[in-house]
Amino acid sequence: MKVFKTFGIIILWTLIILFAVILVALAPSLWRHWVTYPRITKEIAAFEKLRKESVPVTSLNTYQGVMHVHSFWSHDSEGTLFDIIPAAKSNNIDFIFLTDHPHGNSDTLPRGYHGWYDGVLIEAGSEKQGFDTWPLRSTVIDWRRNKDTIAGEIVQNGGILFYAHTEEDHNWANPFYQGMEIYNFHTDTKDERLLPQILNFVVNGNKYRQLALRQMFDEQTTVLARWDSLNNIRKVVGFSAVDSHENQNFRARMLKDGRVEWVGPDANPIDTVDITFRNRWLFGKPDANGWIFKWMIDTYQEGFRYITNYVMADSLSVPSLKNHILKGHLYTAFKALGDAKGFNFYAEDKQGRTAGIMGDSLSLAQLGSLKATSPLPGVFRLIHNGKVILQTEAPGYSFKFDNPSDKGAYRIEVHLMIGSKLIPWLYTNPVYVY
Repeated sequence: MKVFKTFGIIILWTLIILFAVILVALAPSLWRHWVTYPRITKEIAAFEKLRKESVPVTSLNTYQGVMHVHSFWSHDSEGTLFDIIPAAKSNNIDFIFLTDHPHGNSDTLPRGYHGWYDGVLIEAGSEKQGFDTWPLRSTVIDWRRNKDTIAGEIVQNGGILFYAHTEEDHNWANPFYQGMEIYNFHTDTKDERLLPQILNFVVNGNKYRQLALRQMFDEQTTVLARWDSLNNIRKVVGFSAVDSHENQNFRARMLKDGRVEWVGPDANPIDTVDITFRNRWLFGKPDANGWIFKWMIDTYQEGFRYITNYVMADSLSVPSLKNHILKGHLYTAFKALGDAKGFNFYAEDKQGRTAGIMGDSLSLAQLGSLKATSPLPGVFRLIHNGKVILQTEAPGYSFKFDNPSDKGAYRIEVHLMIGSKLIPWLYTNPVYVY
């Protein structure tokens, strides 16, 4: 009898300790669920109500797009149009530049998705050898060759070639690359500890998925500093990479033989099991892709809203987008914090006329002032050759810097006051003064 009593006490204390450990592990996520995330959600909703229409300073249209995106063609994604297009439509995405991993060293383009899908323009591209590239023509790339030679051929034949994952080493002296990622969501996750993020998604993944993703945000200051230093030497276009795969998930689908295949992160099959009374409750009706179970961390829906590129172009066409992207007529914003459509950063001449917009070049003798207008209020930072030279004291809708006296690259960052802390919202490409 004494043995059973002792054993019962051990079991009880084990359960108490286990419960305490679980409670401590979940405490930060529970606090976010009940306190932090509801407060931030209210702040963002209140912020969006402050929207004002900006007066256009150019005849160009603004198109919203996501770049560096993966679909079923990549080995580590199962994404199809059933996932991609609804996410694009609900987030007002006009264009998607895919960067699917090639199936081998011989890469034929275009392939996968390419063209118009329910009003969304998709262009096929590759992520390989540290490049985001869109050849924009029918071609075959032999990736076994020297990477700088490949870069030269793609650019000389009318394609776009940017550096991907710019936290990594690249040949920055290569004359052919045209731009670089100044933010990449996958890069942002590399310094995170896995278990706390999983626990946060267990608690907050349904109601506050976007904020759970945002929990991993760190400003990529080293990448931004590199971009600024490169723009002191030559023009390097900056854009954001959502790097969506929709692949950090656990899913299950029915096979033809009646068994169920479990698929885990990076679209890797985990196991094949029979349906029994013990697991039947997990499974529902197949969705458009045949999935009967899904536990999702990253989705296209959240990814396409997380950060967006805004391109000012003549028309929604590949030639026009290419032309204006390479001109640097582009700014990027964390759209989940507020839609930045309507933002402008531009230069006026000494007579007060618009002389150029972000990405353009003009002489110091011609320049009268640099201006920015925003549809939402924020703290403006003017950055010249990598250094903040002016910051507004309080959130506002406009910014003006009169009579610049130095040559160089001038760009704007806008930061928002969320949770009593200034956080980055928007980055522009520079105006170049010579």
